Amino acid sequence: MGWAACHWLLRSVGERIVVPRHAARSPAGARHNFAMEFLGEREDLARLLGTLDAPTLRQVLLDLAEDHQAVCDRLHRLRVASDPADLTAQFSRQLDWWASDHRYVRLEAASAFSHELTVWLSQVEREVMPQFPLKALALLQAFIELDKLLFERVDDSGADVGAAFRQACDLWINAAASAGLAAVDIASRAAALLANNNYGARGHLASAITR
Repeated sequence: MGWAACHWLLRSVGERIVVPRHAARSPAGARHNFAMEFLGEREDLARLLGTLDAPTLRQVLLDLAEDHQAVCDRLHRLRVASDPADLTAQFSRQLDWWASDHRYVRLEAASAFSHELTVWLSQVEREVMPQFPLKALALLQAFIELDKLLFERVDDSGADVGAAFRQACDLWINAAASAGLAAVDIASRAAALLANNNYGARGHLASAITR
């Protein structure tokens, strides 16, 4: 547990990690996001963590895992990082939660909800795509196919959720390329998704057809 542990701890503190369905959840937007409070302190915190020995770092992570479900979940994903089925199952649980959660997200909470979406997307990009691009592709496609459900229960007047779907489309294209799919196959899959382009959220996939 050297710099890699420090770097992960900084990431965990600096972003609101998605809480899976089984964890206790507050209404959308009610949870506090600490990212901005720590941005100016990251370098100092990194230097501090770099001076700590492995047992101390281990205890810090254990303490955080006991107090914060998100940290516990992240550690579990590290434990199953080499198992594609188990790893992707962790992310699929969050998709299931979004699909089954029928609460309406008002405009004032839409930005926080969008942040929850983009954190999940970034986690898939960082944790799944490098090792298992086809699994990442499947996760991203499942996310994109939630567009109708999500847009019908979110006031996205600020276009925050739309931005998250643009990110998902770009990641889908990257995952398809990383998986070694032929350009014609990628174009065919993108066209199939675009055939059900609810609310225009899948529009960025068009670039996969014109490449």
